[in-house]
Amino acid sequence: MHIKQQATARFLTFAGIFPFAAGVLGQILAPNLAPWPALTVAYGAVIAAFLAGIHWAVYLFKAEHCSINLLVSSNVVALTAWLALLLPSGPWPFRLLLVVFVLLIVLDRRLHREGLIPDWFYRLRLQASTAVTLCLFGMAIAVM
Repeated sequence: MHIKQQATARFLTFAGIFPFAAGVLGQILAPNLAPWPALTVAYGAVIAAFLAGIHWAVYLFKAEHCSINLLVSSNVVALTAWLALLLPSGPWPFRLLLVVFVLLIVLDRRLHREGLIPDWFYRLRLQASTAVTLCLFGMAIAVM
């Protein structure tokens, strides 16, 4: 991938962390200003499904090199993220999303080891997932 495309991907990825950070900071600093928990859970489910879609694409284009069926695992991940939307308010939706994002990075690690995603993308995913999981952990605590 061209350096300019990588830079764009990095910018968009880090910009995508902002709603998670805004949600947890909003819940802590101005909880009555917006429905921060609902907004954050919805955004988290959308992003998890987006990342699962990346796994789907990897499998579609490189199935012969995959040691696992990413069509199945990506659907399980996306549906699990969707379940977070159905849970009652409180820490459980964020706990479930934490599990989802950890599972996504575990899958990414495996894809990286198998040479199916490049180093720069894996590092980016690891950095972004670390930030997102910290935000989700913070939100799980903030809503208790």
